[in-house]
Amino acid sequence: MSENDILTITVYLIHGEPIKFEVHLSEAKELGLGEDIERSLIRSAMAVELDNKLIIIPYSNIQYIECDPAPSVLPLNMIRGAKHLLS
Repeated sequence: MSENDILTITVYLIHGEPIKFEVHLSEAKELGLGEDIERSLIRSAMAVELDNKLIIIPYSNIQYIECDPAPSVLPLNMIRGAKHLLS
């Protein structure tokens, strides 16, 4: 499996240390990821199977979520190609 098949997700919490995990992508998984992101925006918690454990993180405790690299398939309402500017 190549490095391109790995998606690193970091969940930055309001209270607590960040939670960082990797997901191996297959083409089928990546194609459904845009819909999964869109559906997650209307839920109240993120559920992750992590090391054979179910982790439920309330969105009220999430500051932001970073996915690296950005999935190639994203919901239509996402801003694409933005560059971070240092202030």
